[in-house]
Amino acid sequence: MRAILICPNPELRATFENIVSLHPQLKLAKSLDQYPEAGSFRRIVRLCAPDVVFVSVEDSEAAERITHQLDTEFPSLQRVALSASEDPATLRLALQLRMAELVSPPIDDYNFSRILKRLHDHLERHTTTFGDPGRIFAFMPVKGGVGASTIAANTSLAFTEMEGSSVLLADFDIYSGITGFMFKTEHDYSLTDAIKRNKELDDETWQRLIRKAGKLDLLLSGAPMIDEVLTGTQIVPILDFARRTYSMICADISDSFDERSLAVMREADKIFLVTTPDLASLRLARLKAFCMRKLEWEDKTRLIVNRVTRRMELSIEQIEETVGLPVYATFPCSYADVTRATRNGEASPKLAPYVKAFVEKVLDKKAPEPKRPRFIERFAVVPARYEFR
Repeated sequence: MRAILICPNPELRATFENIVSLHPQLKLAKSLDQYPEAGSFRRIVRLCAPDVVFVSVEDSEAAERITHQLDTEFPSLQRVALSASEDPATLRLALQLRMAELVSPPIDDYNFSRILKRLHDHLERHTTTFGDPGRIFAFMPVKGGVGASTIAANTSLAFTEMEGSSVLLADFDIYSGITGFMFKTEHDYSLTDAIKRNKELDDETWQRLIRKAGKLDLLLSGAPMIDEVLTGTQIVPILDFARRTYSMICADISDSFDERSLAVMREADKIFLVTTPDLASLRLARLKAFCMRKLEWEDKTRLIVNRVTRRMELSIEQIEETVGLPVYATFPCSYADVTRATRNGEASPKLAPYVKAFVEKVLDKKAPEPKRPRFIERFAVVPARYEFR
């Protein structure tokens, strides 16, 4: 059995770790000296995949918060209370929190063995689940400058607003990735460092590799690589780790079918091919759609048309015919707003309703139509056509 220990009391924690060392059938996957916040605890559970969580109940409010999260997100996971004393109030709290057992010093080896036996018997009858693995969404531009990175960034931010979500935006474009620039941030570590450590990834290492942007985690591409070559096989362990850690991963990839982009798209649940409505971009979109069919990825490829206006040369129907894929979503042309948002390192306000509807469609939720501009606004701004197909 694998276990996570949460115990701020150093003496109680040391006592418990000593008794565990005498029972090889129980392995401590993680020992925490403080009560973790919700996002961190979610990530640790998904990564460690424990069979039982031992929680100190000496801080009743913190213990209640942890058990509430377990009830909500990991209801099949067993939990055991720890306490320095076994008084009636502690027993009532353990019962109230629906703990399977209560362990307190002195921890008798015989009694602890019986507790482990009961936990093991329960585990044989009830499978422990940790939710579905994280979903990977790859954003591929048909060429540089069509706005795929902007859509990936805004989509990632929208995902973080969903209850219980944990989101990673990973920049796999090692030559021209701009995620760090878009979020006005730099970091000493990058995708290259993650790959160098891909065989030893754990939560502590990962937290050093990523950069925080509010509720969003960023894995930056770093400076353009010249001498080093990253292979697809080096990318896969990063994606596997991310699937276990996050509920959603947005991957910003390059516009070429290089080994790294192929590795990401192979693992992706959906591939969003991003184009603009100009003829040169549509020509490249058609070629890339052809490649997707050859790779047998057409079923998970979705066409996104960015910078749509009412005065496009081709209609949505003509774009579909040209590219050979149905249009999944469109986004308006909002250069000024996107530029201002990028300078401030934040989401684009004008794209927000379109991104929200896009996210709801991606996650199979009913999306309301974006608010139509008022009559007077038609004379100030050329309104964008927005459709879902």
